[in-house]
Amino acid sequence: MSGQRGPTKRSTERLDLITQAASVEIIRHGFDNLSVSDIAEAAGLSVGGMYRYITTKTDLLVMVCRGIYDGVREQLGEIAAGDESHEAKLRSAIDLYLRECENQRAQIAMVYREYRRLPDDAQRFFMQREKAIADVFADLIRGGCGRGVFQPVDATVLAMDIVFLGHMPSFKKWALLGEVSAEQLRGEQVELVLGRLLPR
Repeated sequence: MSGQRGPTKRSTERLDLITQAASVEIIRHGFDNLSVSDIAEAAGLSVGGMYRYITTKTDLLVMVCRGIYDGVREQLGEIAAGDESHEAKLRSAIDLYLRECENQRAQIAMVYREYRRLPDDAQRFFMQREKAIADVFADLIRGGCGRGVFQPVDATVLAMDIVFLGHMPSFKKWALLGEVSAEQLRGEQVELVLGRLLPR
């Protein structure tokens, strides 16, 4: 048996503080202007202490990006495994995903802006996480189509459309300020997708 132990509660909490501080600074000032010393101060560490948790400044960007969509795939899977109708499950799944994107709109915009700075393995991780989310939507759509609940569509394309819809508040929220609430926008987006699927 290995004598290695997992991370302690204290180190996990410290990593969370570092990630939160890095997220705020990268969103506000961009990765180029990110200061390791500022992050260390926000996390209650010395600069030397910071390097117990990271190797390079790029690790901070990776940590922030890995936190996006955290746990969303699992929550969507629980909805998909439920006993509701295909329509009800798809509505619930889209609504949950759109809420998460709304809550993380600044982080999503940051990923688009800084994506080229991520190492290849971190880029693949982010793409795989988004694909896993899209796959849940695609499976729900295929299931409904197979039972005649939904009209025939390309489930893969429509699933990725749903993923992109979630990114809309990150880029075009300015166009809706004062016009549409987040709840109204989610409702319109859900109906947009279901309007393509439900028989007329």
